[in-house]
Amino acid sequence: MSVAEYKLLGNLLLVTVVSFFGLALPIYAWLRKRHPEIDWNREGNVGTSTIEPLDLVVVAGYLSLWLFQWKGLPQAMLSAQTTPPTVSGAASSGVFLLVLAAVVPLVMFWRTSLVEFFGLRWKGWPCLFWLIPLFVIGFFCLAVLLDQLGWMKWVSAEFHAQKQDSVKLLSETRNLGMVLALTFSAVIAAPIAEEVIFRGYLYPVVKRFSDRWFAALFTGMFFGVAHFNLFSLPILFAMGVALVLLYEWTGSIWVTIACHAGFNGATVCLIMFAKLAGVTLPQ
Repeated sequence: MSVAEYKLLGNLLLVTVVSFFGLALPIYAWLRKRHPEIDWNREGNVGTSTIEPLDLVVVAGYLSLWLFQWKGLPQAMLSAQTTPPTVSGAASSGVFLLVLAAVVPLVMFWRTSLVEFFGLRWKGWPCLFWLIPLFVIGFFCLAVLLDQLGWMKWVSAEFHAQKQDSVKLLSETRNLGMVLALTFSAVIAAPIAEEVIFRGYLYPVVKRFSDRWFAALFTGMFFGVAHFNLFSLPILFAMGVALVLLYEWTGSIWVTIACHAGFNGATVCLIMFAKLAGVTLPQ
């Protein structure tokens, strides 16, 4: 990661955080007092009745963790240059995400049913047979479109950006253990952990103190910036918003986990197929 990319991502991260805590939170609080007759959160299938002011502290803690991660990126990159990646390190990143996500049920279980809160009894599961392929194809098409429009070339030229380290490592490694560790993190750990954190918790908390449209854009942008990669930022932002819409439509976290895992799994398969076939994928 170049200095220019690092600074831009840091600024975007700070702007995203301030947009909620510094702007939306006080503005929507004022609007709610001015218009108490409006039920700001009645629309959609993601409820906010169990969300409390204490949840703002937990959200602030999550956002602070990503700010600290951004602060530590230079040191992490220096370490990566001298220490080769290990299988245990690749697997532990996925485990850490799952541990981080475990905070959400610990915070919520004492005040509500987790089955109801996350929509775990969703009966519309048969639609996943067409929804997952549609989701994956749609975002692959978006990736191709961005490449054709010159997004990758532009961020590479202007910010010296590169593809994500995990994608680069998966493309280059011949270590089966490393492939399995990266696949576990990408297809199992990341979809579960990130959906619980971003869609399952951050979204309803932000929605509770603003409205669903601001919450969708906020969590989508934070989801994109939190991956600290300019190449994938537009796709991840769009994906974050799309997953929120799916969550609101179905009211079930299973849908977002399945679509997220389907996209990551298809990406891993594409990378592995390209490597075996000796084909170089677009950056």
